Amino acid sequence: MINIVIVGSFSAINRHSNALGGIHDVRITGRWITDGDREVVIDMESGHPCTSPDRVIGIADAIIVAESGSFCSQVIIAALRKARHVFLYPASLRSVNEANQLLKLAREANVILKAGKTGYVNTAMLLQSIPHLSDINMVDLQHSRNIAESWPGGISGALLADLEIISSLISARIISIKAKGMSMISPEPEIINARLEFDNGCAVNYNCNLVSAQTEFRITLVLKNRILKYDFISGDLTNWHLQQLNPHDNNPISIESVRIENDDSLPSEIIEFISLIRSGQAFLSFNDNGFEPYLLTDRIMDRVMKTLVRCS
Repeated sequence: MINIVIVGSFSAINRHSNALGGIHDVRITGRWITDGDREVVIDMESGHPCTSPDRVIGIADAIIVAESGSFCSQVIIAALRKARHVFLYPASLRSVNEANQLLKLAREANVILKAGKTGYVNTAMLLQSIPHLSDINMVDLQHSRNIAESWPGGISGALLADLEIISSLISARIISIKAKGMSMISPEPEIINARLEFDNGCAVNYNCNLVSAQTEFRITLVLKNRILKYDFISGDLTNWHLQQLNPHDNNPISIESVRIENDDSLPSEIIEFISLIRSGQAFLSFNDNGFEPYLLTDRIMDRVMKTLVRCS
């Protein structure tokens, strides 16, 4: 039996409880509700306040932390020092230095430290539409958010979620980053334009606009002999097949449109985490534990903030 403790908001606890509900030999031994802004932590069942990170950990074999804040950081550090497995989110981390500290603790304790997705976008069905990811030559990702809507973590939170999508499509090393940001109604950036180049020849053009008049979330993939366009909101997928040029072919392009479900990816991530624990998997390598999008976000935001300073 694997004992799990969940720390997060009420909605996050319910979401993770549902994901764990169908897994055999898993028991939830604690649910702690926390408010990242006020650092208030209470037991979901009894309503009693938390007295220490050790009390949150309890008899757990693994901890799921779905919130940010100094107390959550204390819980993660205490769990790793007590050789507990930890599932968290990159958005829960406050700095790259903190990420490196947690990686060091996990390596020393020989336990799993796994970062989950920050968003609710599941790219599994999209990936199934691409036979060979190595065929991707260019990616164009457009993410606009209605100004009346909020995005957790602002522009950096949206960027982090989008980079997780990009990293699931491109398994290569970044060799070049160009990025700039704009502020429209606040001192912080609300618009980002970036271009990323990878060592496999693939390039990504990225635009994120959180002060748009309407919400859009679309990606275009340029592959060999094919252009694929996907709308994350509607689920509409369009394949533009480029036929070999033939003097007798009056229509060198064939278009195929389908709709694919954009389901929450959390259940599959939780199952993977539990499977790693069952298999006795030790510390995951830096490239396997899910921190790459977080570190890349930090690099891009550093360039964005420098452009804001120059513009001001």
